[in-house]
Amino acid sequence: MTILYIFVQNNFIFMRILNQIIILITFLIAGCNQVSEVNKHLVKVDSLLYNNCVDSANMILKNIEPQTKEDSAYYFVLKAETDYRQRAIPDINEINYSINHYETHINNRNLANAYFYKACVYFIIKDTLPKECFTILKQAEQTSEKTSDDYLKNKIYAALSYANFSKNLTTEALKYAKKEYDSALKINRRRNIAYAEIRLSVCYRDLNLRDSAEYYIMQCKAFANDVDNDDRAYIYNLLGECFMMDNLDAAHQYFITALKYKTLPETYKNLATLYYEKNDTLNWRKYCDSALANAWYESKIDILSDIAHKNYEAKDLDAYKKTTDKTIETWKDFMNYEKQNLSLEIQKKYDFDKQHTEYERDIWILIAIICILILASLVFYMIHRHNLRKIKQLENDNAQLYEKQKVFIENLDEYKTQLVFLQKQNEELSCKSNDLVNIIDANKQMIATLQHKVDEMDVQNNEYLAVGKNIFDRMSQNLPISDYKERFANCLYYFETIHPDKTNIFDSYINLTIENKVFLICDDFLGKDDEQISKIFKISQTTVRTRRSKMKIKLS
Repeated sequence: MTILYIFVQNNFIFMRILNQIIILITFLIAGCNQVSEVNKHLVKVDSLLYNNCVDSANMILKNIEPQTKEDSAYYFVLKAETDYRQRAIPDINEINYSINHYETHINNRNLANAYFYKACVYFIIKDTLPKECFTILKQAEQTSEKTSDDYLKNKIYAALSYANFSKNLTTEALKYAKKEYDSALKINRRRNIAYAEIRLSVCYRDLNLRDSAEYYIMQCKAFANDVDNDDRAYIYNLLGECFMMDNLDAAHQYFITALKYKTLPETYKNLATLYYEKNDTLNWRKYCDSALANAWYESKIDILSDIAHKNYEAKDLDAYKKTTDKTIETWKDFMNYEKQNLSLEIQKKYDFDKQHTEYERDIWILIAIICILILASLVFYMIHRHNLRKIKQLENDNAQLYEKQKVFIENLDEYKTQLVFLQKQNEELSCKSNDLVNIIDANKQMIATLQHKVDEMDVQNNEYLAVGKNIFDRMSQNLPISDYKERFANCLYYFETIHPDKTNIFDSYINLTIENKVFLICDDFLGKDDEQISKIFKISQTTVRTRRSKMKIKLS
């Protein structure tokens, strides 16, 4: 009963543990499925935003509750994009959360997006602090270039172009407008192409490159319906500027159309200029006042200069003085603004730091490659030296083996001579007298010893010749002999033994090694061609020709 109780009790504990393990596994699986489901929804939102379905994306986002840090980081990036595109200001703290996460858990696409929308926040609510905006935009640019996402790059280039132009850095703005245009062509979206062409036209116009400006805005005319209503005003305003020198009526119509979409200070200024050309003072002054309300420094200076000039022509000196003073004050404000504007320096420094980092990285890579090459060269050199020593040692072994065999044969011949001499002596002594029995017996004993020695040496010699014959036969049959290099001396000895009258093939050469002689046997005596020799020695036909050339050097 005790044993039964212990058995049941142990099994009960086991079943409880097993049950807890099953519950834990079920919980983990459910948790994983939940995380996977959240991620699926986030990916769907990302896809909807890419396809410009912002309202649908926002509806799904409202019903998502992130479960992990990864999901939260992704969620905040998508929420920032949705808020921004719905004309709301994204939460800077949520964007910072995503940035902190993706700076340690590498996801360059999401990190670049987070940088981009953080810069947008600064640009919307902190326009007086361009330093933060440009620094973050440059970080976004650098990070996006590590990805293959041309749509992401396009919006970052567009932001950099717009930001630079707004700070009067037209050359820098044009550089990014070109990048924006190239990336827009890659993703092949009419809306993005239209905005890029607007920016290119504006930049070229600001640089007084009229032909290029007109080319891109005329191209953009076909995409006018693909941009937002506010932005159509820029297209029609630029189209009006294209006709100001040739067709004032067409220009006027484009300007009026532009004002239907948005009241741009530039359009008011252009209409004022147009009426100035028509000498319509009333309308000129009306549009000048409208333009001055919200115009940029440079536009204000141009308008005030025109007003001052008109006052001077009308000989209204008081009005001329007031307008001139206002122009000078505007110039001072503009110069002070330019002094505070460090945008270009920030970007140049960022680009320099990036290039310097890449240069240092390239230098270290180059140093590493050089070190690897040096190490590889040393390894190859050591291997080559080892192989040379091995080949030299093999040649020496063959040479020693060959010389030992020569001495062996000389000893064998000497023993055979002694054996014949003793046998003949015994026969002569046997015929002369029976008193020489002791000498004859001694000779017989010596003859037996010599005979045994000679028989053993004959066996060894036959074995030596058998190895040489095997190698020689393999050469005759075009079979490889590279595994028999240690016995090339046997082959040479066999050849000299069987064909003593053909050893003259070596006479024309000096300093031949054993392997050289085996090569000559194969080449001269057996008459093998390059292909056959390459198979026999397991070398390429080029190496065969090289060896033959080296052999010619040894000709006496």
